[in-house]
Amino acid sequence: MFILGAAILMGCAQDDSPATSVPAATPETPSEATPEPGAAVAGGTVAPTATAEPTATLTPTPLPPKDLVVCLGGEPASLYLYGDNSVEPAAVRHALYESPYTSLSYGYQPLALEKLPNLADGDARLEAVEVNPGDFVIDAGGELTTLVKGVEVIDAEGQRLLYDSGVIRMAQLSADFTFQPLVWSDGTPVTAEDSVFSFRVARSPGTPRVDNKFTMTAAYEATGERTVRWTGRPGYLDPAYMTNVWTPLPSHQLAEFAPEELPGLEEAARAPLSYGAFVVDEWTAGESIRLVPNPHYYRAAEGLPHLTSLTFRFLSDGETSLPAGYEECHILTSDLLWFDALPAVAEAAAAGGLVEYTTTAGIVEQIIFGVDPAAAEQSWFQDARVRRAVTHCTDRQTLVDELTYGRGAVLDTFVPADHALHPDDAAQWAYDPAAGNALLDEAGLLDTDGDGIRNGLTASAPFTVTLGTVDNPLRQQIAERVSADLAACGIEATPALVEAGALFAPGPQGVVFGRKFDMAAFAWISSIAPICDLYVTANIPGPVADGFIGWEGINVSGWSDEAYDAACGAALSLLPGQPGYEESHQAALRIFAQELPAMPLFARLRLAATTPDVVNFRLDPTQPSELWNPHELDLNVAGS
Repeated sequence: MFILGAAILMGCAQDDSPATSVPAATPETPSEATPEPGAAVAGGTVAPTATAEPTATLTPTPLPPKDLVVCLGGEPASLYLYGDNSVEPAAVRHALYESPYTSLSYGYQPLALEKLPNLADGDARLEAVEVNPGDFVIDAGGELTTLVKGVEVIDAEGQRLLYDSGVIRMAQLSADFTFQPLVWSDGTPVTAEDSVFSFRVARSPGTPRVDNKFTMTAAYEATGERTVRWTGRPGYLDPAYMTNVWTPLPSHQLAEFAPEELPGLEEAARAPLSYGAFVVDEWTAGESIRLVPNPHYYRAAEGLPHLTSLTFRFLSDGETSLPAGYEECHILTSDLLWFDALPAVAEAAAAGGLVEYTTTAGIVEQIIFGVDPAAAEQSWFQDARVRRAVTHCTDRQTLVDELTYGRGAVLDTFVPADHALHPDDAAQWAYDPAAGNALLDEAGLLDTDGDGIRNGLTASAPFTVTLGTVDNPLRQQIAERVSADLAACGIEATPALVEAGALFAPGPQGVVFGRKFDMAAFAWISSIAPICDLYVTANIPGPVADGFIGWEGINVSGWSDEAYDAACGAALSLLPGQPGYEESHQAALRIFAQELPAMPLFARLRLAATTPDVVNFRLDPTQPSELWNPHELDLNVAGS
């Protein structure tokens, strides 16, 4: 669950043979003939003329081509839908395979689908079904298993049940999807069977990048020419069920090949068929991939795409500076621009050469408190007043301003403030050392010997803790600043920089998952559905014999709160749109903000840039790729 790399991206794909370039049609303005002077007189009488003069024809000036250049941080190894999953090929695939849906502003929206299914409309259903011994089900812990004696499941009424024998009833979720009237770039209509074919390829052992959604899928089938139905395993309540649809692959072209053959096929990896706005025109190894409009794009009648061509160039990032060759780019993607390059981008933006874009990146930095360590003589953070005091004593705003160049914001819970479910009334613990010191006094942690460090309740041990984190520049800065701030409140926090493998090793040996820390700085994912189970009692890692879930548990703080468990449990038992879904998630977020099993710091940011003439570019906190809408991208050229 912890973050050591970039977030996951959606896949996309392409065309069977290099498409011929199709220039965008240039709209022509009808010319208006200019009547001869005196050709008409008052009253409408036509004046005779001795000799008819030819009428001048005005020829409109053609609009200049719109050739947009996107600069990426590297060259795709492959454009195969289930091949290279890095950000660069994903960006190109968006132009070739229009995604069935997108994920903007902490929600989902249809793209290549006519709509997203939902329970209210009836195209998504939650039904009670009979489950027999030996059937595949999702157990109470969310794992795929067979129904045998001793397995704990949640029945159709939402009650936990330790299965013994016989037939039981469990909830089963299903959803219907209808694709837009898509057409492959060879003129063949896209069918529901193309999506089912893609599903079969995705779940094949011969596929290099396996789509794990299929393990929770009981059935995925075509129900019409453009309609498919997904059915989940009994017990699987997926809050993102409306995304359980597979991007089509051209079965009429690829079905004759085994899944393990597809990554090596030219027509799958380098020139795939496309149903999106563009097709591959030319791939110059080590330099660029040039796309041109797909003549069969289903929205071509709307004048889409706007561009004459879309070229992806490959540059090397400049870390703290703009990359060499950036002057040739209209769009600099977030995989190319390190966030430390923001001052250089801001300088270019001030000069009018670039437009800066920043947004949160779905990764939340925080400092976890060891509320209940697995092995420690003394726990300093069992009292919520101490955790609040530490938060009061930490100048998080200055920390965020320094590390995000003033673009970030201090968090108050485990989702960013722009999250759709963030409660407006979450508790705030602003920087206030006086208030922090007062809380520590109230908790009985006093400096009894005048050495500047508070003592424990027994006055025998100084309030000295370690702040463990991975050895990298970002976390080192966090640890050093927090340590300096806490000294003003009589807490000696010593930074301990640990190699990532040791810090995050499985328990009981690992520092974090073995619950062997006082304070630990690292990051969690922030997703569209808040991951409240990061802090439930049932997920505390520890020996099963002692009543814990085992060392794979993720609530590494050891914090336990009945009200939080109840709110999170209610949220996880509901689906978006059901009564109580939003209220339960917000209740859990409020309790976290009040009790602080961790001190939230800030959400990491993504940085991208464009030239001022780029139109319809959008960087979004929950859309992993900023190239999600290539059909809408445009250039503001003279006369357009």
